Amino acid sequence: MVMVMGVTGAGKSYFINQMAGKKVVEEGASLSSCTQHCTVVPISVGSVKALVIDTPGFDDTSRSDAEILGEIAKLLTGQFTLGFELKGIIYIHRITDNRYAGSAIKTFEIFKRICGEKAMENVILVTSRWDEVEESIGASREHELRESFWAYMLGHGSSLSRYHGDRESARAIASQLLLKDTVMLQIQDEMVNGGKNLDQTTAGSFVDDSLAKQKAKFEKELKELEELRRQLQESDRHMRRQVQSDLQTQRGKLIDTEEQQVSLKRDIVSEVKEEIKTKRSKWRSGAKKALPLLPIALNLLLMFVGLPPVAGVSAVLVEFFKD
Repeated sequence: MVMVMGVTGAGKSYFINQMAGKKVVEEGASLSSCTQHCTVVPISVGSVKALVIDTPGFDDTSRSDAEILGEIAKLLTGQFTLGFELKGIIYIHRITDNRYAGSAIKTFEIFKRICGEKAMENVILVTSRWDEVEESIGASREHELRESFWAYMLGHGSSLSRYHGDRESARAIASQLLLKDTVMLQIQDEMVNGGKNLDQTTAGSFVDDSLAKQKAKFEKELKELEELRRQLQESDRHMRRQVQSDLQTQRGKLIDTEEQQVSLKRDIVSEVKEEIKTKRSKWRSGAKKALPLLPIALNLLLMFVGLPPVAGVSAVLVEFFKD
């Protein structure tokens, strides 16, 4: 198994479609995220077969970082529990970005903490969209990534590759990972072997700390708005209505932030084991049926990762696991 990660719009889905040799996952043409949930795609590179996971970016336009981290954590726990080998992660970044924006920094910091130092040798940092920049400009940005933002991971064994937008380039990058030994990521080790809840993992605590700062900011703004409302005279009706509307908005943001923090305080390993146990029990009782001709382990994995919404994917998976 290989995971593909990166910010929204980096070209993760396009990269996977090129690896597969056809369009199997939707590609986004706007700044909004096209990949809403983790999706599994079977590919073959030479004689090697692999499951590639397309993931939503942590700067998703409709889902929180806490929600996305929880989904990825469940998938990784299911993958490990069910015995699927993880070969590593391909992280994709647009070389067209003229600066390393805040969303890219945040996403990469979460990603770095998911991997952990010991797993960095199983990471390929990929720059995409080279056809959209002049070579000299792209090379300058690549140098900055190498010497600054990505220096730590590169210094601990990660490799750097350019993706040129075609199938051959995508498969060459994937081949580098498929030849590596199986890896266990830091977040997996912390949850499975360390018995930690998601918020206690290095990646989870990073997201939780960001939420704590947001919560403090919203609480301060709420206090200021409430004080302003008290000071306004009855004659300032328009202003009072505006302040009341702002108060409701800020309360909603505060509640949402608190709910995200609660969602991180989860025992992901126990959740996954219980879901697997329940699914197997339903199959035995005949209440539900597994997808025919697919290995039981893969049927169970599909509880934690979706299939692309295109015709024939189930048939491809069946054919994929025949040998």
